[in-house]
Amino acid sequence: MSKLDELCARLQRQYLDPNSTALPVVALHEAIQFALDKINSRLESDFEIEGLANATKHTLPDNYLPILLTGAGAHLMQFILQNHLGTYTNIGGEPALMQSLARYHDERFEWLLEGLRLDSMQKSVTLSYARWDWKEPLRWRI
Repeated sequence: MSKLDELCARLQRQYLDPNSTALPVVALHEAIQFALDKINSRLESDFEIEGLANATKHTLPDNYLPILLTGAGAHLMQFILQNHLGTYTNIGGEPALMQSLARYHDERFEWLLEGLRLDSMQKSVTLSYARWDWKEPLRWRI
């Protein structure tokens, strides 16, 4: 089982009701790719997931996986909401509640990304924009 298949199975268990919602595998892959692209963009990195976009290795740290799954879940919630609003479907649920849930997951993903960015800044030793001491002559004091 590749890392991508494992992540798809985790997404289906966490965010989807197996009795009433069946999403195509392509939608799951797109959601994972979307979240990975945002992580890479925010952290200015080049992480890969084995099996996704012809990647042969898995370089995403394991402690980033919950954030990746949150972002993918947010994307899937938007997909389910758009599908629900755009078609005549028998999926139960209130559109306003689904929209609030999708917005919550998206905001949570953004905050988790910001936490990752701040953690990486704290661990870095060569920041060009880090705090530096301002040495100003105090001539204005009498």
